[in-house]
Amino acid sequence: PCKQAKKWVSPGYFSLSQADTGKNLVTLPYTTATATLRSDETIWLEPEVIFSGPRHAFEFPQINYKKYSGKPYTYTYGLGLNHFVPDRLCKLNVKTKETWVWQEPDSYPSEPIFVSHPDALEEDDG
Repeated sequence: PCKQAKKWVSPGYFSLSQADTGKNLVTLPYTTATATLRSDETIWLEPEVIFSGPRHAFEFPQINYKKYSGKPYTYTYGLGLNHFVPDRLCKLNVKTKETWVWQEPDSYPSEPIFVSHPDALEEDDG
């Protein structure tokens, strides 16, 4: 299982001749992920850890794919594991790192699938 959920950020399109070697190419204000241009003209990516817990994992992440596939999104949903036992469902705000957990005694959920409310106005209305 994945003990951490990480966010990687690609710098998008830029001109190598206008970029400074060793400088972070990520300009988004809401992430600590970096993309650094190296002297051999490769880009080194370092992720931002958005979920981490001792003996816990966040597996099978899902988003509201119908509306947010390929677009910026705020929420992801995953199966929470405790010592390799799937015993909770988690909702994670990928911008603030706030987490909500659903867990009931003797319940063992599986991979979450987001189903949007038919008249949804918000990303997480489902």
